[in-house]
Amino acid sequence: MSQAYVLFDRDGTLIKHVHYLIDPSKVELLANSALGLKMLKNFGFRFGIITNQSVINRGLATEDQVNAVNNRVIELFQFEGIDFDFILYCPHTPDEVCDCRKPAVALGQQAINEYDIDPTISFMLGDQPSDVIFGLQLGFRSIKIGDEMHNEPQADFHAKDLLEAAHWITSNTQKGQVFK
Repeated sequence: MSQAYVLFDRDGTLIKHVHYLIDPSKVELLANSALGLKMLKNFGFRFGIITNQSVINRGLATEDQVNAVNNRVIELFQFEGIDFDFILYCPHTPDEVCDCRKPAVALGQQAINEYDIDPTISFMLGDQPSDVIFGLQLGFRSIKIGDEMHNEPQADFHAKDLLEAAHWITSNTQKGQVFK
């Protein structure tokens, strides 16, 4: 049975953006992110993270370091009662030609297939235009998070934070759809 998901970019969406984040001790949840996730969880959504992590192919971090940061993100949200089903990441730089760096959709297709995600009742949230385009190309409704509202006119909604996005999602979704 297909599932309703909310997919997230990691940095600048769920956690504070730290340029080339490789130190798990610097992971800090964004204000209202746990509250927004709790609202979405109570509505019946499941969660996944898809993130570009070029620090790997730039030689600034190992996969183990990126996984340590990802594990810290998971741990902090687990303290809040929130679970993520997966974190998928692209290790490539923007100069490399790959099919997994957002807005390319390979990681999204992988998630749809592996987790039986129904894009028609799911959402993608991110702070970059590439996140919005990624979601739209996969058939998700896409929400741009952050103060720079004017940067992505294609977004279905612009929210200052995850809590505002959660309010919009829950008010624009029939609860029964989530359990399709």
